[in-house]
Amino acid sequence: MTGNYSTREYREKLYDDLHVRLRDTVILMCAIFIASIGLNMNSTAVIIGAMLISPLMTPIVGMGFGLALFDLRLVKQSLQLLSTQVIVSLLVSTLYFWISPLTHASSELVARTSPTIWDVLIAIAGGIAGVIGSRKKEANNIVPGVAIATALMPPICTAGYGLANGNSQFFFGALYLFFINCIFIMLTNLIGSLLLMRKSALSSFREISLKVRLGLLALIIILIMPAIYSGVNLTLQYAKRDAISQFIKTEFAQQTIISQNYNETRDRLNLTLVGERLSDQDLQAIEAKQADYGLSSMTLIVNQVVDTPNLSEESIKTLYDNIDIYIDQKLAEKDNSKDTLVESNKEKDKD
Repeated sequence: MTGNYSTREYREKLYDDLHVRLRDTVILMCAIFIASIGLNMNSTAVIIGAMLISPLMTPIVGMGFGLALFDLRLVKQSLQLLSTQVIVSLLVSTLYFWISPLTHASSELVARTSPTIWDVLIAIAGGIAGVIGSRKKEANNIVPGVAIATALMPPICTAGYGLANGNSQFFFGALYLFFINCIFIMLTNLIGSLLLMRKSALSSFREISLKVRLGLLALIIILIMPAIYSGVNLTLQYAKRDAISQFIKTEFAQQTIISQNYNETRDRLNLTLVGERLSDQDLQAIEAKQADYGLSSMTLIVNQVVDTPNLSEESIKTLYDNIDIYIDQKLAEKDNSKDTLVESNKEKDKD
């Protein structure tokens, strides 16, 4: 296949790429700085742009290929480069978040602190695409696409946020996600390289020893078990929130919900509603139906607002605040629907 590197050519290319060069380090620092700003400002587009120029994929691919050949020199060179890149990335991101006046954790930052089994699957799929795309001689968008899909940079930046703000949960959670991505991309490259070089002259290299295989298997188990546990918990949380939403929509259809708050720790749902008053018997009947939605253990607290003259001044203030929030939410939903309609009409006009 003339469009692809041979195994020997690809090994020489990696040897040439796996060096700590000033220009690559500067590019990495710029990419980390841009990604940190994107995470800080909650801008997905900026984060994607930073990942496009990130050079983090090269040493990970090099480790997988080096293990496939049992080329310890290549593995060592890859580890040295990756270690340098991780240290530089942590320093730059920590410095940025330390001087940034915006200390609030955006949703983009929070999303990088709880890895799940889906992150493992993404890394595996990305590794498969990467092992094919990296062998092509001509320029292609596969490797940059893998870097975006597996999100190598945002976890490192999030770890920097954790360091800058003394938040161990952000630091360790983000590093865990980063290492999941690294290890499973590397393992996928290892297996893919072994398959691709079956007919290569380099396939006569010494096979991976039993100790290395057992070590890799143990590493996979150590990394994947917490991710499975986190994934199961996340699935159960989503399922419960969907059940709560359906429960409110069905059982309180005649009332207007102006405030709802679910406390996950206490498994308690607080509702403030306006409309036809529900008697104690009605509320008991609704509570009895919680089991039908899988919410039998949840505590339901209902605050009904029907006679404002008899309310205390504090209760009236709370009511008005909740009504203001409700109105703002409805207006925001209306604006979003208008924006969607405008965009749809623009697309039709283009067609």
